[in-house]
Order: sequence, then structure tokens, then C-alpha cells
Amino acid sequence: MGIVVNDFDNFTKKAKLVLFRIVEVLALTVAILLLLYLLLGEASGNYITSVAVNVSLFISAVTPEALAAVALGIALYSYFHKR
Repeated sequence: MGIVVNDFDNFTKKAKLVLFRIVEVLALTVAILLLLYLLLGEASGNYITSVAVNVSLFISAVTPEALAAVALGIALYSYFHKR
């Protein structure tokens, strides 16, 4: 029984690492696309312009209360994770 739990624990750790790497790469991609939009403006192309529009719509939709809730969640997670 313990071997199965250890194997599952190792699998979840590896899956978590892979998913975090994917999120990091995607966030970096969005940041690069936004930088290209800032440098080139409307001449940057339809795709980059649509990414910039979607990011600006997302930022305008997020309320200060939601940001506070996310910050509180991150703070609680880091507090309990360190213990």
C-alpha cells in the first residue's frame, strides 16, 4: 500500500512541476506578445493585437475585490506551505 502512495505522490509532484513549467512558458509568451504590441502598435498584426485586446479586457474586468481575494489566497497558501 505504501508503494502505491509513494508512486502516486511522485507522479503528482512531477505533474505539478510540468504544469507550472507550462504556465510559465505561456505567461512568458503573453508577455512577449504584449511587448511586441507596445513596440509595434497596430502594425504588429491581427493576432498580437487580439492578444493585447483580450489582456486589456481581462484587466478591466478584474475588480479590486478579486485582486484582494487572490492576494489573500496566495498569502495564506505561502503561510501554510512554509509550516
